[in-house]
Amino acid sequence: MSQQKTEKFYTVSARLLFSALIVALIVILILSISIGYVANRSAVAPSSVSGTTTSTIAPGVTTTVAPVTVTGAHNITVANTTPIVVSVGCTSTLSYKCINPVLNYSTGNLTVALSQNTGYNWTSVTVRFVTLGTVYSNGVPELSWSPPQAVNVTGGLKSNVTKYINIPITSGPVAIGSNITGSIWAKYQLQVGEQVSYANMSSAIIVVRRA
Repeated sequence: MSQQKTEKFYTVSARLLFSALIVALIVILILSISIGYVANRSAVAPSSVSGTTTSTIAPGVTTTVAPVTVTGAHNITVANTTPIVVSVGCTSTLSYKCINPVLNYSTGNLTVALSQNTGYNWTSVTVRFVTLGTVYSNGVPELSWSPPQAVNVTGGLKSNVTKYINIPITSGPVAIGSNITGSIWAKYQLQVGEQVSYANMSSAIIVVRRA
């Protein structure tokens, strides 16, 4: 009789132990899944571009990350490859010649060949560009005749002798789209120390535009 009780006790104990092991395994499995879920959620980084990102946490489980927009100022300069056209015209007369005018719009300098055919040699010659609309006094433009606005011509201008002279039109680059009208004037003397004279040597039109 006691042997039957002992066998029955061991059988019940074995069943209880087996049940406890099953419960423990289930608990461990649940904890593992929970820990993996939390770890995956913390590993999801926010997107660096606008839009919604969906990440897989576990088979059959997904999470949606809210969109993140990165803002900032972006200055994009696209070079305009359209050619720039510079048109320069100057008028020659019987007494004065103005030929081969070329404008460097980047520096604002006009290079031009000038000559005077008055029969007299000019000394102490200063040349400058006078824009349309300049105020005149006694027929002479009221402007500075000193560099850098004006240019001193080394050696003067002898009669019937042509010289290339760089004349500043502006103090810097000429803006694209500019339309400049003016005259090339000279301030000179026939002999050093004599009376100063002025001459309007040529009218000029300068246009800087894109083709």
